[in-house]
Amino acid sequence: MRLKKLALPFIVYLYFFFFLIINIVLIYYLYQLQVVKAISFSFTGNLERVAPLRGNIYLVDKEGKKILAATSLYLYDLYFYPPQAKNIIEELRLINAQIKISNFEKILATATASKNSILLAKKISYEQKKALEKIGLSSIFFEEKVVRYYPLGNMLSTVIGFATFDDKSGLLKGQYGLERYYDSVLKGEVGYRDKSRIIKNAQKGNDLVLNIDYYVQKKSEEILDKALEKYRAKGGLIIVVDSKRGDIIAVAERPNYDPNRYFDYEDYSIFVSRLSTNYEPGSVLKPFYYAAAFYENLAIPSTTYYDAGHVNLNGWRIENFDKKGRGEIDLKTALEQSLNTGSVYISQLLGKARFLKYTDLFRLNIPAEVDFPILEKPNFSNLQPPQGREVNFGTASFGQGIALSPLNLVQGFLAFANNGDILKLNFAKEIIYFDESVEKIKPKKISTVLDKRTFDLISPILEGVVINQAKKARILGYSIGGKTGSALIPNPEKTIQSDSGYSDEAITNFIGFFPLTNPQFLVLVRLDRPDKGLLAFGTAAPTFREVSQFLINYYGLEPDKPEELIN
Repeated sequence: MRLKKLALPFIVYLYFFFFLIINIVLIYYLYQLQVVKAISFSFTGNLERVAPLRGNIYLVDKEGKKILAATSLYLYDLYFYPPQAKNIIEELRLINAQIKISNFEKILATATASKNSILLAKKISYEQKKALEKIGLSSIFFEEKVVRYYPLGNMLSTVIGFATFDDKSGLLKGQYGLERYYDSVLKGEVGYRDKSRIIKNAQKGNDLVLNIDYYVQKKSEEILDKALEKYRAKGGLIIVVDSKRGDIIAVAERPNYDPNRYFDYEDYSIFVSRLSTNYEPGSVLKPFYYAAAFYENLAIPSTTYYDAGHVNLNGWRIENFDKKGRGEIDLKTALEQSLNTGSVYISQLLGKARFLKYTDLFRLNIPAEVDFPILEKPNFSNLQPPQGREVNFGTASFGQGIALSPLNLVQGFLAFANNGDILKLNFAKEIIYFDESVEKIKPKKISTVLDKRTFDLISPILEGVVINQAKKARILGYSIGGKTGSALIPNPEKTIQSDSGYSDEAITNFIGFFPLTNPQFLVLVRLDRPDKGLLAFGTAAPTFREVSQFLINYYGLEPDKPEELIN
């Protein structure tokens, strides 16, 4: 009897299991038949694709208030079909009273003889569409389009990028900048409808909130514009980073463009930001190799060498920026005065293997870890065998003959502000999903290079750069550490005038962080092709000071050297 009692539930469960499987298969089949196959035949049948609204992009202010930087909306092209009109002239006049048709008189003259649809207006608003529909004309119809709109115009355009409509996918598609990098987050999902009902609702894309502070961004752009005019530079870049988190809070770049009118630009290179393209940065690279030599106990700041004003390597003469020698000099002074002979001395102390080792440890030779697209791989190829001659290492030690992106430079330099911690750089602050859940983007430490002792040795020298050389970067009451860099721009090909392969035009930089006792911000200023003869301490350094003074005032930073403010 027990066996019979046990057998009955087993059979019931077995029948239930098979019934469940059959229902799942049936439901799946119906789904495939009614939805998937309907969609697959949508463009040969009656179904129409409904493009979703793309997610918004926001900037913030210091209080966390969001400022709209990119949005999408539905607009409509208006068509008139004369054969459906009861009175062509009267109906066109009614339409014109609502939207003011361009070339109205010409359309009036030709419409009565036309049997084809006539485009009356492009991209009218939803409100205009509704007003026209209330007239009740059967002669008009609308073609719906989803478009991207950037209410801040040129502001941050090279960072945000733009999106265009992709006919194949039925979506707005990000083309450059953050629109491209976060395309899968922002794009949304296509919907479908027939003449009488919605088959599948379009799903709006997720919103992206950036770390970019609207007011820091606005001020940085104003300062950059003023600097370009003052120094007659052809272009430039300012990057402001929260040095404790790696959050990018401003990027001003010139030239830029209006993303609402991207189609007006014939030279597509303007769409690719300087952030992701390589350049020869000059002497801003020197601290990396000085720090490496200190860490390896090959030298200390008081170590001396003989500066003749030049050094010969593999038949090439390398000179200081002023072509002057200073005799016996210590390394602290050599770095503060940005002497190329000091950097060559450091490169020789390190040797080729260790030089390459610390290039890698500071992540100068790999693309920066950052939420940004189209990153060029840094170019240190002339340091690899068989090109890796002593002269190549010598010039690389002061940032010439190699190339990396501004993002690489900023990420590596964060180590000086964080006792060796290198952080991921983040444009995005958070993602707000369509269901209103929020994903916050957290800071990320990538690695730690060298040690605190080393940075305790290098930091006073970086402060000395500001006190003794780049004096125009100094702000009384605040300790600032930084480095200047002026680098000649390579020619595409060697010329008779310049057999070295370099033009007589330069890029000037200043990169610095403050306050040294508890670094809050790191700022990079880069000016492209300023007036000839101008160096970084006279161009980029004072521009850095203006940005930093604004940050101090805006965020209310307390001075860490209040004694300097007492007269």
